Amino acid sequence: MTKITKTRKILANNIVYWRLKRNWSQEELAFKLNSSTPYISEMENSKRNISIDYVDHIATVLKISPHELLIERPPL
Repeated sequence: MTKITKTRKILANNIVYWRLKRNWSQEELAFKLNSSTPYISEMENSKRNISIDYVDHIATVLKISPHELLIERPPL
């Protein structure tokens, strides 16, 4: 069983935070990332170990700096 780390939870929370800030559905984010809705759901629920390259891709699509995805915020 994979351990869900604090950093993974922070990343997941920030993906949700920025997606909702853009008023995007999971489907819209998936389309923009050239991904699938189930994959987005797994990322947002801390079930995916995301590579640093993919973090960079997510940040580019969201038009934010990658470090914004690692800032600890209160959960939504």
